[in-house]
Amino acid sequence: MAGRKARPVDAILAEGNKSNLTKAEIEARREAEEKLKPATDKIRCPTWLDKTGKRTWRAIVKELIEIDLMTNVDVYSLALACDAYSKYIEATKAIDEEGLTIEYTNAGGNTNIVANPNIAIAQKYGQQFKSYLSEFGLSPAARARLALHQLQEDDEDDEDLLD
Repeated sequence: MAGRKARPVDAILAEGNKSNLTKAEIEARREAEEKLKPATDKIRCPTWLDKTGKRTWRAIVKELIEIDLMTNVDVYSLALACDAYSKYIEATKAIDEEGLTIEYTNAGGNTNIVANPNIAIAQKYGQQFKSYLSEFGLSPAARARLALHQLQEDDEDDEDLLD
């Protein structure tokens, strides 16, 4: 049986240090993680993204670089997120044009009104996009966890000054 998936120390702290790591353990893990941090010299928008994907990629990568959350190996995950967003937009436009329901003629020649299949496509890619954004800490809930972590760190720093 496999153990729990390892997570970065900042992710653990963002959720309130439920692992009860000591300050020494936190610092040791941060140092180890920093040594393993990938480079940032090859962050480029993938050429295979379509126009919408590239525009989304440029907007998000700019923000991620500013907060030091983007590395060379993250390019692929961000590209997949942007591709999912582009497909979500495409499916949403098709729904707007065709409507929520469409006529479908089955093999027997009978015509029925069915849900537009683009609804399922939009839901699939919307969920994928949301999932990738959460990985980068770009959802409201992820930012709230990070903000809580920052408050806790500030409180610990204040306590250290009082000692």
